[in-house]
Amino acid sequence: MVSLAEQLDFSGNGQPLPDGVSQEIFDLSRNITQAEMAADILKRLEPVLKDYRADRNIALACGLLLEKTRTERDMRSLWDDLQGRYPDDALALRMLMRWYRRDGRVDDGIDHIARLYPDCWRTLSQARIALPGLVELKAWEELDQLWQTLSVLHPRDRSLRMDYIKALLEQSRFIDAAEVAKGVYARERMGRASQEMLARVEQKAGMMAKFNLSHSATVIDEIFARAPVPRKSARAKRIVFFSGQLGTGGAERQMTRIACAFKERSTQSASPSPEVWVKHANPATGADFYRPMMNDAGVPVRVLAEEREIAVAELDGISAELAELIDLLAPDVHRYTCQLIRHFRAHQTDVAYLWQDGGIVQSAIAAVLAGVPRIVTSFRGLPPNLRPTFFREELPVLYSALARMPHVTLTANSQKAATAYEEWLNLAPGAVQVIPNAVNVMSADGDESDKALWYDILSQTEPCTKTVLGVFRFDTNKRPLQWIETAARYLSKHDDTRFVMLGDGALLPEARALIETLGLSHRVFAVGIRSNVGFYMHRADLLMHLAQMEGLPNVLIESQLVGTPVLATPAGGTDEVVEQGVTGVILSDANEIPEQELDTELERLLADADRLARLGATAMAHSTDRFSVETILNRTTDLFTTIEQAH
Repeated sequence: MVSLAEQLDFSGNGQPLPDGVSQEIFDLSRNITQAEMAADILKRLEPVLKDYRADRNIALACGLLLEKTRTERDMRSLWDDLQGRYPDDALALRMLMRWYRRDGRVDDGIDHIARLYPDCWRTLSQARIALPGLVELKAWEELDQLWQTLSVLHPRDRSLRMDYIKALLEQSRFIDAAEVAKGVYARERMGRASQEMLARVEQKAGMMAKFNLSHSATVIDEIFARAPVPRKSARAKRIVFFSGQLGTGGAERQMTRIACAFKERSTQSASPSPEVWVKHANPATGADFYRPMMNDAGVPVRVLAEEREIAVAELDGISAELAELIDLLAPDVHRYTCQLIRHFRAHQTDVAYLWQDGGIVQSAIAAVLAGVPRIVTSFRGLPPNLRPTFFREELPVLYSALARMPHVTLTANSQKAATAYEEWLNLAPGAVQVIPNAVNVMSADGDESDKALWYDILSQTEPCTKTVLGVFRFDTNKRPLQWIETAARYLSKHDDTRFVMLGDGALLPEARALIETLGLSHRVFAVGIRSNVGFYMHRADLLMHLAQMEGLPNVLIESQLVGTPVLATPAGGTDEVVEQGVTGVILSDANEIPEQELDTELERLLADADRLARLGATAMAHSTDRFSVETILNRTTDLFTTIEQAH
């Protein structure tokens, strides 16, 4: 589909579209909601793009339709091109900022807006573009600062004021939104939808005042104060794993592995039977990556996005007062809370195993209100106060409340993460239990495409005798560009090693371009996602991992289990996986890569084949029992079967 965008002809050679046609197509693209319909319209547009000159409306329509097919590849570069071509278009900027946020590059997005619209704080034309862009980034602090000036210089501009009110609503800042709404000029002349939105703002602000709430996040305490007593259950028969999606991330892989292991055990004994519920599992974005594995294992999967939303009024046993409080939750939390209350009740869930901060905030309230007997959370990295992109005002309130409940257990996959959560939430040491990742020994087998790819790499690197492998998502945290630059520095002195990178992500095109620019296309290979990662790990001499932040990095465990030593930054729980100088080498800093130290250690390791072999053998021996699926499954089962003690 993305190739369609490449057919856009902006030259003066093609004939212009008839009057009104491009506007009609653009309006149609904005109203389409179904991916199949968007794909069909794009197909029908092909002859139009071939025979006529593209204009702004057609270009933006193609971008919106491609978004609605939920494709991901090349969308960032498409919106970057369109925003550069139409810098005065708020939609183009907003869609580009959406991808900046998805890629965790909020600061880069803010810099982009500041560079292109330096007078947005006083000039209306720039403000009307910059303000929606900051909203898309969820750059709330910068948005508040901008509004403080705009509200003084342009107090009667209704569209800016309404945009800001919508942003406040998205943050559940109802009291602030109601205050801003007082200044809406000529409110009686507004459309019905706008007037209804302002009425809703005032209603929610009134409810905040009724319950004496100063901040919407504190509504969680009020909700929990009215929660039922957990339902009694003699044993954990029905387990629900809940997370955001089933994409290629380490947490999703870990959840899938444990759920499938529980299912296998349940077929052999009277063990608990699991289900996996997620918010969405969209194939176009890869959010269904592990769904086939679930299906093969016989684990039922429920996708909430594929089911209708449920209004709080449809829920039995919810008092009018509690319904009002639930309506004060953030929109996404409200939606999944209502759906999950009904589903947890109908399923008679004994254990709700809730994964990752985003999944927990959207499921824990429902689990409590549904009376689930046992609730276990699984933190998969450092807490959101150390990762601002993932921070939500609800999280510290929610976690502190959950920590006080005897039927709730908080867990993390590394001691570093557990300690960081305890310090953030002012919890006693040990309040967050550590359950390490379970990791299978990866097979050395590959399919025909793996063998063909490996043969091609070997043929291009005939003088090389060693292989350094990288397996990670191509984003700023994993530092793929610095990984390539490290390889380049090594190769400037030695020509005995090939460097192979597996993975996908926003920075993959930039990484490949850097490899070409450095003239290393016959020594450094960014091959994309490969299903049979073990095929490459078994053939590597060293795994190099340069992440800035981590939880408990699966890839380091997997590498050591097959006898491949690692060279890594001390991110997250790396030192809980790698024994310094025994199973691998850990650098001194993760925040800033110690370049000279990295180069020295890389050269030392690759120069000593005997040392690499010793490190690899020790890594395999020390990891096998500690991170085995059976070990972690038993520890997890112990958590699930302490229901009676938790009451």
